[in-house]
Amino acid sequence: MTFPLDETWTFGLVMVRFIALTVTAPFFSHSSIPMRVRVGLAMGVAMAAGARFGTAPDPVLLDAASLWGLVAREVLIGAMLGFASGLVFSGLALMGEFASIQGGLGAATVLDPTSGSSSVVLTSMIQIFGVLIFLAINGHHEVLRGLALSFSVFPVGQMTFHLEAFESVVKLGGVIFRVAVHLAAPVTAAMIISNVAVGILGRAIPQLNLMALQLPAHVATTLLILGLGAGPLTDVMARTIQNFTGEAIQAVLGVR
Repeated sequence: MTFPLDETWTFGLVMVRFIALTVTAPFFSHSSIPMRVRVGLAMGVAMAAGARFGTAPDPVLLDAASLWGLVAREVLIGAMLGFASGLVFSGLALMGEFASIQGGLGAATVLDPTSGSSSVVLTSMIQIFGVLIFLAINGHHEVLRGLALSFSVFPVGQMTFHLEAFESVVKLGGVIFRVAVHLAAPVTAAMIISNVAVGILGRAIPQLNLMALQLPAHVATTLLILGLGAGPLTDVMARTIQNFTGEAIQAVLGVR
């Protein structure tokens, strides 16, 4: 009775890349998904499609440093794919911070279930909407397709790796500020107009307590803008997430 060492080694490397993806990718890395579920999903994918991704070199012929190097390579590839795909959600979170601070909601913080840390209420709400939109447009399918494509660009069990992928991920970081400024622009413009209006009102009626008037006016204006613009904001978020997910995967893998 022989033990299929080569197939088991290949299966393990494929599973490691997938697990690294689930730790960093949007939706898959959500704290509500237990790690055992991620591992089970990784095992299922590796068993179903592992043979299509090639065969790793015989581990008996490799030294310990080479073995750990192959494992580290798979972890790096999967983590980079997931991290790059999730950068757009950091932009959405920053947009929520901008809107909350300018709209007078900066003091209202809750425990963010995505990151496990405290964040502004509006930020948590926008990130939840972003994840729902991500699922609605089948963004998770795009991430899995990118993972499958990565085995063609970076075959399992080989030590080759394109250092340009790191530069591509760094360049993608600019999307955080682009998305945040773009989506928060209506709230910013409304706050400027609101400040001017409150200032004019204070000059016209000096008896008013502007400190007591300004904060409720900012909160009401922010909620009114988000409520009236919920439909267009959802469409813009959907297009942004859909376009960036494919862009991020192409940048990491170096394909067009």
